[in-house]
Amino acid sequence: MKKYRLTFSLVIILFLCVGYTTLNELKYLDKHTSVVAVGDNLIHPVVYNDASQQDGTFDFSEMYKPVEQYIQSADIAYINQESPMGGDDKAFSGFKRFNTPSQLAQNVVASGFNLINGANNHALDQGVAGLEHQIDLWKRHRTMYTGTFKSSEDRNNIPIKKVKGIKVAMLSYTYGTNGLKRKAPYHINYFDEAVIKRDIAKARKLSDVIIVSAHWGKEGKSKPSNKQRYYAQLFADEGVDVVLGMHPHVIQPMEWVEGKHGQRTLVAYSLGNFLNGQETGDEKNILGGSVNFDINKSPNGVSIEDVRWKSLVIHNEIVDPGNSDSRYNFAVYPLHRYPTKLADKHSVQFKEDSDMSVAHLQQHTRSIIDEQFLTPTSY
Repeated sequence: MKKYRLTFSLVIILFLCVGYTTLNELKYLDKHTSVVAVGDNLIHPVVYNDASQQDGTFDFSEMYKPVEQYIQSADIAYINQESPMGGDDKAFSGFKRFNTPSQLAQNVVASGFNLINGANNHALDQGVAGLEHQIDLWKRHRTMYTGTFKSSEDRNNIPIKKVKGIKVAMLSYTYGTNGLKRKAPYHINYFDEAVIKRDIAKARKLSDVIIVSAHWGKEGKSKPSNKQRYYAQLFADEGVDVVLGMHPHVIQPMEWVEGKHGQRTLVAYSLGNFLNGQETGDEKNILGGSVNFDINKSPNGVSIEDVRWKSLVIHNEIVDPGNSDSRYNFAVYPLHRYPTKLADKHSVQFKEDSDMSVAHLQQHTRSIIDEQFLTPTSY
């Protein structure tokens, strides 16, 4: 009898141990990573002039300060570096061939960004030498940079960022480079269906999640073009998890697109502008956006959850309303923390037919972004 009792007790203990181990394993396998993404970091001369110091250096840090805590709170923080840093040995410049001071890279990293995209229409503004200089610059800052490459080997290696046990692949494509030709196919990724499908298939084998940076669309348009929707569906059909849209310089809608296998893909058609000194346009161009989401990995699979939009304001003031080069005090603010007293000073207020106000920016946000993505701090 004692023998049976002992055997039964051992079975119970073994069951409890196995159950405890299994629960612990499941808990261990359940992983979470947070992501934030913003739009076009496009440094016009009026911006780098505002950042210039008496000793000839540049300091952009105060311009990012109002959103710094928000950016640093995410595990992965993405930004589209639209104006290239082609080398300080060349003259700094703006539209149409940008060259931004290299100091910007340090300030971007210090603000919390750790995933930088370079595939955009200005990538070749300073030629292949400028493209390669920027690659080396981000490497010196030990920050993941992708979208442009120095060799076919680099281009064919799928960029993977591993955070908290989750492997995130980052693919980047642009519609073009303002008529400037790449010297080799590997320098930058253009939209090409065969290449895109091949990249995604490869990335799927190497990662848990695929994010695509898509430089597409029409400038100044608040609605996605037919081509944007075409490629959004292609990305969804091929199994991409998230698409981050850039280039229109205004915000566009965000939605879930269902792929042919039933998978849902989050598509933010345009996050609009981030820090910039765009002279043309109106109040819509000073309203940028960011998207937050969580990547959850469990024994049941990987999912994109808790998607939240946040509108941003690119603030600046002006000394002489007749001279756009006299703008100063550039900074990016979350719209829900943007004070009316600053809005009243914004340079856009002095434009003819301007409808610049916090209330108008809030209304525009609601008219573009679906309410499922909005929270009390979205705008």
